[in-house]
Amino acid sequence: MNDLHGRTLLCIGIALMTSACVTNATTELTEAPFVATSDLTNGTTNAVADLTGAISDFTSSTTPGAAGSQNPAWAKKRLQAFTRASYENLRFDISRGHGEYLVSLATLAGIPSLQFPQFQSLMQDSYSTMFDDVLPAQESTRQIVEIAWMAGYGRVQ
Repeated sequence: MNDLHGRTLLCIGIALMTSACVTNATTELTEAPFVATSDLTNGTTNAVADLTGAISDFTSSTTPGAAGSQNPAWAKKRLQAFTRASYENLRFDISRGHGEYLVSLATLAGIPSLQFPQFQSLMQDSYSTMFDDVLPAQESTRQIVEIAWMAGYGRVQ
């Protein structure tokens, strides 16, 4: 009888321990889709915030009269970013002496709209220096930024 009692207690103990394990496993399996969805939603939200932040930075930087004149360092960073991102389009517009990318460059550099024609001529006259075949694109980009900057916000500093 004692042996039967011991086996019964052992079986009850194993059943209780097993049910606790199954309960934890079941709970984890039940929660897993919600945790995955939350992680995905947070990741998507962060990605969207990064994208919209970059877009709003760019659009505010291309709006005439945007806060660039109050913060020259920020204005120059936007000018550099735009020049890197639009390098080939700028090269084409500078070679022609006009175009929307050249106008955007002038705006970001702080060139007053009345001076756009002179700026466009300056950039076109500097084309052979900025786009020399032996210059890497990074150096060419730096030269575009410096020439534009000195004609705009850099002139008043």
